[in-house]
Amino acid sequence: MTNLLPSDAQKDTRRFYRARFVLAGSFVFVAGAGLSLLALLPAYILARAEHASFREVAEPSVSGTLDAGFESERTKVLRARALVTQFSSVATSSAPVLEVLVAALELRPRGTLIQDIRYTAGEGRKPGTIVISGSADRARINAYRADLDRDSRFGSVSVPVGAFAGAQAGQFSITLTGAF
Repeated sequence: MTNLLPSDAQKDTRRFYRARFVLAGSFVFVAGAGLSLLALLPAYILARAEHASFREVAEPSVSGTLDAGFESERTKVLRARALVTQFSSVATSSAPVLEVLVAALELRPRGTLIQDIRYTAGEGRKPGTIVISGSADRARINAYRADLDRDSRFGSVSVPVGAFAGAQAGQFSITLTGAF
């Protein structure tokens, strides 16, 4: 089959369609960039708002002009006060929580992966709880539970039955309660 157009007209036609293809591709990439920007915009706004609220707490407005060194010291003091308030429940518990956490982590068998630790302070007669989540096989989970159960710092150690009923390498969560 032969082409009816002369070679110059064929080149012009190919150039025209190539330019049209590049232009359409450019529009697709610009639209994708715009959608990406719109998808990331809420996270950016949230981060800026969080940063602004922290700045308002850390650097309250003070009337008059103050020395820059005094302002930096004031910021450091306010940050330290916020940290002390945040960690006061851990520091003032009857049995130091950090020691209990370290003991619980030292008892774990090799090959046991800890993915999450949650601590809830006890109030009054209500005992504190530590939930340790991770993954290991059934034998390691059972050995870890037995080692934790032998430790006198923990009032009770419980593992859901589902951790033992799963596949070879299963997810587990161990709940420890005690006076911490």
